[in-house]
Amino acid sequence: MLVATISIVVVTALAAIVNGIITATGGKEVIKQAFENAGYGSLSDSDIETMAQLAGYSSTDDMLSSFTMRGYLVAGCGVLLLLFGILMRKAATFARVMVTISAVLVMVFSLLILGDETTGTMAGLSMLAMLGGVLSIIFTWLPPNGRYGKAVRAAG
Repeated sequence: MLVATISIVVVTALAAIVNGIITATGGKEVIKQAFENAGYGSLSDSDIETMAQLAGYSSTDDMLSSFTMRGYLVAGCGVLLLLFGILMRKAATFARVMVTISAVLVMVFSLLILGDETTGTMAGLSMLAMLGGVLSIIFTWLPPNGRYGKAVRAAG
């Protein structure tokens, strides 16, 4: 059961990290693709500037800054989730608690990415990270993992 739990945590963390990298480094192309996916067709740079203002941003650079920050947040939380998932090999309680906290943060920041203008890839990875976060929390606290942790502590 612990192997399945760690596998889910690692896949979730990798999805969050990849999504964060795509979001943070995509630049204006990601913004353009997000607007095109929203049904606005092919847009010029001036059209993108206007669309960014209509979306509530002061400029395209402001929107790009917002995308970059969200990318860093979800990637950073994904790295934390990966780290604590690896530390959970002996089902230590502190690692299980930290996996839970990291999974919640990954879900929150993935929801922020999903709730705004996104590309299909970003939306898919966000949904995978949110589903994986829920499964990570559930699997982390299943009784067999707790029993294994107690057995490891008693033996060592």
